[in-house]
Amino acid sequence: MWTVTDLIPWALALLPALWELRNVWRRHGWILGACAGSIVFGGILVWVYVVQQSVHNMDYGALGVVQSLGLLLGPLAAAIVITRRTTLAAGVFAGLAVGFCVYVATATIGIGIYGE
Repeated sequence: MWTVTDLIPWALALLPALWELRNVWRRHGWILGACAGSIVFGGILVWVYVVQQSVHNMDYGALGVVQSLGLLLGPLAAAIVITRRTTLAAGVFAGLAVGFCVYVATATIGIGIYGE
């Protein structure tokens, strides 16, 4: 059964994806526009979902807070920096790479400290 919190990632990802689809479509054609829109939609969807799950699983105190804040702010900062120079799709892709690195680093620290 779907709840409102399940629809939040979809709602947050749809508008930027449509915006990127329109911008890239005008410059480079509909095929690249569809690819860029799907990258933005999938990237934001994954980002919001992972942040939601890390907030729900803050059982480990300070490390959980650091992981949640890192996953919230790290990809966003990378996407903003890259988007200024290129397109939104490239910024979202860079944000996913940074988010993955933050997640792996904090998960490795959590495994080292708590053994889980």
